[in-house]
Amino acid sequence: MGTKSKVFLLMCLVAIGGQSVLCLDLGQSCINPRGQQGSCIQFQECQPLVSIYNKPVRTDDDKQFLLASRCGTFNTKTLVCCVGAASSGGRNSLPQPPNCGIQLTDRVVGGQPTKIDEFPWTALIEFQKADGRSGFHCGGSLINPTHIVTAAHCINAIPRSWKPHRIRLGEWDLGSNSDCLDDFCAPQPVDLEIEKIIVHPGYDSRDKANLNDIALIRFKRDVQYSDVIRPICLPLSPSVRNRNYVGASSYAAGWGKTETASASDKKLKVELNIKSQEECAPIFARGGIFLKPSQICAGGVRGKDTCSGDSGGPLMRQVSGTWYLLGVVSFGPQKCGTAGVPGVYTNVMEYTDWIKNNIE
Repeated sequence: MGTKSKVFLLMCLVAIGGQSVLCLDLGQSCINPRGQQGSCIQFQECQPLVSIYNKPVRTDDDKQFLLASRCGTFNTKTLVCCVGAASSGGRNSLPQPPNCGIQLTDRVVGGQPTKIDEFPWTALIEFQKADGRSGFHCGGSLINPTHIVTAAHCINAIPRSWKPHRIRLGEWDLGSNSDCLDDFCAPQPVDLEIEKIIVHPGYDSRDKANLNDIALIRFKRDVQYSDVIRPICLPLSPSVRNRNYVGASSYAAGWGKTETASASDKKLKVELNIKSQEECAPIFARGGIFLKPSQICAGGVRGKDTCSGDSGGPLMRQVSGTWYLLGVVSFGPQKCGTAGVPGVYTNVMEYTDWIKNNIE
């Protein structure tokens, strides 16, 4: 196929146990051996089938069910037709590990451009402007097939003539029609129409501290997951939500302004250490901005920061192999990457209940 095309196993037939089985692409709908509808995903992400596989003693029926559940391969990994909690999840539910927070490659190196399939939950918000032009000015994070989390100020603190128009997923290089790197070419990005926007009712665009700077955007249709479109996990479990992350390394990713003050066409990432409130709050209090526990600080190293174009994007950390959304990019120093001045992020751990209650 060459370097200009990604090999996808579509509409092929594979022989399994003497039977011909339709071979599907990652994320496609499928029917399992019991006639139930599911999604074709990697075996290790399908908890019901993994549980059968890990049984101390597997019956012949178990073995046959596992075998007949295969629906293809992707990058030499087995795909299975997964039904229930381990599939892509209902349109109104939130996935939990191992059905979120997984990128198909794990090549994180601090402060570098991303690989095409790194952080596949990063989203872009496209705004329609009064003069007919449009542009991407904020980011977000995919959390299930129908929603992204973003910043409230991306909705309520923008020019009046701007209107959130669409959500783009699966993007890497805005300057290229075809994203290819290291013999891998991604599918075309997906643009999704917006059905509904829910801004946190406690957000006030006049508040210098940007409290409750969080919003949800719902798509008009479900998005199909792929190797470059996958959800990030929310910190739903107490073990993840109640951890002390102070001093821990985290990452932010987006296409926003860099330290050279020009927007990047390619998705970038930056490694940032999480700061304590005791260390961070006094820095902003000097300017009359009073932070709350519903906010997280990260960064403060010269030249390493998120900037205005990254607003709404993720602050994330890997816990036990799974990526979790810890923060939403909110605001920071006027000059990005100012030494000793961290960026401020909405603390997602404080808003998981609000998110769950507003996923419709």
